[in-house]
Amino acid sequence: MTLNSALSGLKATSNELSVVSNNIANVSTTGFKESRAEFADIYANSAFGVAGSAIGSGVVLASVSQQFSQGQIEFTNNNLDLSISGQGFFILSNNGAISFTRAGAFGVDKNGFIVNNLDHRLQGYLADNSGNITGAQGDLRLSNANLPPLATSAVNVNVNFDATAVPPTTAFTAGFTPAMPPDPTSFNTSTSTTIYDSLGNSHVITSYFVKAHEQNTWRVYVGIDGIDVTPAAAPTPAGPPPVQYPSGELPAPYTIVFDTSGSYVANNPINHPTYYGPGPVVSTSPGLVTSGTLSTLSLNDLNINGVPIAASSITSDIVSTTDNAASAISIVAAINQNTQLHGATATINPTVLNLGVPAFGNFVAGDFTINSAQIIGASANPAQLMGLINAQTPTTGVIATQPGGAGTDIILTANDGRNIQVMTTGTTASGADFTNFDINGGVALNEVERGTVNLATTNNQAIIIAGNNPNSAGFVAGPQAGIVQTSSDLINIPSWLPTGGAAGPQPVAIDFSSSTQYGAPFSVLALNQNGYSTGRLSGVDIDSSGIILAKYSNGQSLALGEVALANFGNVQGLSPVGNTTWVDTFASGTALIGEPGTADLGVIQSGALEGANVELTDELVKLILAQRNFQANAQSIKTADAITQTIINIR
Repeated sequence: MTLNSALSGLKATSNELSVVSNNIANVSTTGFKESRAEFADIYANSAFGVAGSAIGSGVVLASVSQQFSQGQIEFTNNNLDLSISGQGFFILSNNGAISFTRAGAFGVDKNGFIVNNLDHRLQGYLADNSGNITGAQGDLRLSNANLPPLATSAVNVNVNFDATAVPPTTAFTAGFTPAMPPDPTSFNTSTSTTIYDSLGNSHVITSYFVKAHEQNTWRVYVGIDGIDVTPAAAPTPAGPPPVQYPSGELPAPYTIVFDTSGSYVANNPINHPTYYGPGPVVSTSPGLVTSGTLSTLSLNDLNINGVPIAASSITSDIVSTTDNAASAISIVAAINQNTQLHGATATINPTVLNLGVPAFGNFVAGDFTINSAQIIGASANPAQLMGLINAQTPTTGVIATQPGGAGTDIILTANDGRNIQVMTTGTTASGADFTNFDINGGVALNEVERGTVNLATTNNQAIIIAGNNPNSAGFVAGPQAGIVQTSSDLINIPSWLPTGGAAGPQPVAIDFSSSTQYGAPFSVLALNQNGYSTGRLSGVDIDSSGIILAKYSNGQSLALGEVALANFGNVQGLSPVGNTTWVDTFASGTALIGEPGTADLGVIQSGALEGANVELTDELVKLILAQRNFQANAQSIKTADAITQTIINIR
């Protein structure tokens, strides 16, 4: 019995030495998992033996168990070297025979399939031609084919427009060409990017930005390869103003609109641009005013297209003593000093008064004044009165005429646009009654006739009257003329025909929805488009989720597939078949296949390999212990032999 027990110990220790030696031999094997010898004792008792006095019969090798702990990750210079951080196995196919491994040293065969050093193909989820992972499983393959070009259909522009910008001094001329490019003084700024046609040929698309006179509004002109592709403005819609343009029609070049917080106002397909008529806008009709003077304009009393109209710093009516800061002359000057900003030009309609057919005696100081100028002298008939009035024209700017000839009404005209103020004492020195004056049907006693102002623009741009008190200048608030647009246009170029044999027409849409208008200089924050030229494969990246991303010389990337991982309910049940691979068995259970990083599967590290999980120091210690165990079992045999010899020698 002693000899058998010792002999089983020698066999078990010899097996342990073999296991430890195998671990040490594979300390540099990629993906190797160390083994552990597991032993069990032997008892040979009868069914009704006495357990308390049973003596074992030795030891037996119960199992050689592999340990699937994580090995150390070692980095390489090959992107196709893969390691798994966590649980899971790579899936390999050898002509349909499936095996599993942790060794991720992969390369590419002559057909582009990803294989290990035995030409077993790596398995994963396949991708379609657009780079979408389909979920179908198969052999992963790298295609060396060129990436076909993609024609640009959309350009995204994210810029900040300067809210303090003013409209250019020169009108932008449509129809520009490379030989006759836009005048730099006709636009505020521009930006360009490269787009591609169906053959992958590159073209330069340029957007020219013109600050419009309407508040928070910009015009956009577009050129491709230096040729204007901006559509012409639609004709004025039929019908009495205000009338909306039909859906889809552009009343002007492309227009983008921002709100008062600087945010882009998206296109409103229901609220179309509205045409309010050609103008001009006219202030209230002239009439008798008994206040004596007009109100002086203050800041925000009146604004045109969002631009405040302040008292003129250019000129004023210094002749009229009654309203030198608020005559028609001053109002027109106040408006025109900011014409570049709001786009409206003001002109004066002469003030006209009808004095009737007065017949009076002599005038003395204080009897009768026009614009504070005394009308003094003999006035027995209308002709004499006209002479007295016209003698003061250099002072008053007022001319008296009788268009109908002698005996008709006397007409007073202020050709310089000031207000005409007529003042009387009620009687003349001869005692005549001033009610004989019939000024446009009114009584001539301290009365003012107000001049009118016209506002006009070119190109149907809007005239919107607003402010705290637009009536200060006699205007009615609200949109008065031109085109009013409250949302941005959809900027679509439908009929561009590329040169060089590419397919056409090629529609291109430009999206400004991410742009802003803040009080900061113009800046380009992002500018991209969805087209590209032909690309050659220049490299491959594999991310932590196993996505195989091909990189091309044109800067594009395309997913070619996704590495799949497998796990098992009992990894100890896997059967090793050599070359650091395993196959599943009934004991391991069916492979659970999924994407890296999902469920209990680990993640992929590209450009790295998982080393053996053998700790060399531990194995050397185990080797020493196994050696001592072997020596001890051998000593047991020697002792048993000595005892047996002693028994044989008894006589």
